[in-house]
Amino acid sequence: MSIVNLNHVTFKYAKDLPPVINDQTLSFTQGTFNLLTGPSGTGKSTLLKLIAGLYPAFTGFLENGSIHVANQLVAKLTPAKRAPLVAMMFQNPSEQFAMSTPREELVFALENLQVVPTEIPKRVDSALAFADVTDFADRTFTTLSGGEQQKVSLAVIMALDSQVILLDEPFANIDPEARLFLLNRLTELVHDHGKTIIVADHDLADYQKRIDHLFILNEASHQVESATAIVAKARFDEFATQHQQQAIALPVADATPVFELDHFSVGHTTPLIQQDALQLFQQRLTVITGANGSGKSTLFDALVRLQPYFGSAKWTSHEIKRLRRRTYAQRVSLVFQQASSQFLNITMAEEIAFSQQHQLTPDWDKARIADAVQQLNLAGHENQVVYSLSEGQKKKLQVLIMLIMGTETLLLDEPLTGLDLKSVHTVLQLLHDAVHLQKQTVIMITHQLNDVAAYADLHLHLSTKQLAYEATL
Repeated sequence: MSIVNLNHVTFKYAKDLPPVINDQTLSFTQGTFNLLTGPSGTGKSTLLKLIAGLYPAFTGFLENGSIHVANQLVAKLTPAKRAPLVAMMFQNPSEQFAMSTPREELVFALENLQVVPTEIPKRVDSALAFADVTDFADRTFTTLSGGEQQKVSLAVIMALDSQVILLDEPFANIDPEARLFLLNRLTELVHDHGKTIIVADHDLADYQKRIDHLFILNEASHQVESATAIVAKARFDEFATQHQQQAIALPVADATPVFELDHFSVGHTTPLIQQDALQLFQQRLTVITGANGSGKSTLFDALVRLQPYFGSAKWTSHEIKRLRRRTYAQRVSLVFQQASSQFLNITMAEEIAFSQQHQLTPDWDKARIADAVQQLNLAGHENQVVYSLSEGQKKKLQVLIMLIMGTETLLLDEPLTGLDLKSVHTVLQLLHDAVHLQKQTVIMITHQLNDVAAYADLHLHLSTKQLAYEATL
């Protein structure tokens, strides 16, 4: 029996724009695990938000059609009546939090559903355990990594106990071990509790034996199609070998350091990193990996003076904490984990023009920028408001404008989040060119390891508060 039904749905963001979803008729069977995939920016998040009742309530136009969940017209449901039926986890989890800590967020969500007060503690503890967030339930969100925030968002969804669960790139910032843990938990919800789950994801690894149906959003027709067995196998085969480790070089003895750490420590309430000595090297593409919450983003914050540190941290032999902020910011830049935090203008064209105006080198002329926009599949979006782009499109634009700026040292925090495989390769090639053609230094945090070893020069792994170079990635 189907629980979600779309009937000839056509949705546009503006009346004069082409449809994002076009004449879509589709159903999802109750008690199934469904995976939705397709290129970045084709409408996967839009489809989920339509099912969740967020669109067209808050933006866009439903030109035609209807959407029912559990035989009820979504557009007619109040939020209170909709919550027991359908809940959604956003691609950017921080957009959903209203309180200061995970525990407070869960209590707030259940209170809004008018859950009996005596039942709330039990449901909160159960949701925290489900998503493996009990250990940091009382920490403020500002101290949590992106991956930890994604886990909290999933815990909130679990606490709501909705019949239909919509998840938009739920593992984008999750380390591989946590990804498998949560995938198994979601499978339990389907098989043991009869929930219906619809996940939008680009990374198809580990799904094949867990899902019931694979759906693909066709970029040309703007419609979701159910994958045949042959098509599904081909898609999954693309990812079958993606996570196998590959050999990668170790630093050479005469390499020139760009960052030098000496008796260095950084953290929040307690140290996350305690490093006796470490060098990161100029004109290399260095990849940093490690578990969620281990301190990778905190390290970057310290290196760009957003976070205090103890001991010594030098950039090109100069103590970072003693450098003038403005001068240093022109030499070392951070690409934030949340792309929207990087934008200063309204449209994509304005963001690119702003970067051109302030670029530090002549490497990026108009022709090269136009070529990169085409390669990143961003052509045609020049006049679109940046905040209305998909998360994958935002991420690609963010990387592009920071490369145009041309700072000699570039730190990137999860630059591959929300990208399809083709876009991953395009972004990695741009970063590789920045190092080997423009002679920049690129240091990148990522949990997305698909084909990264083919482009990276060095690999640093963070574990037990220590960073160490590894010969595999």
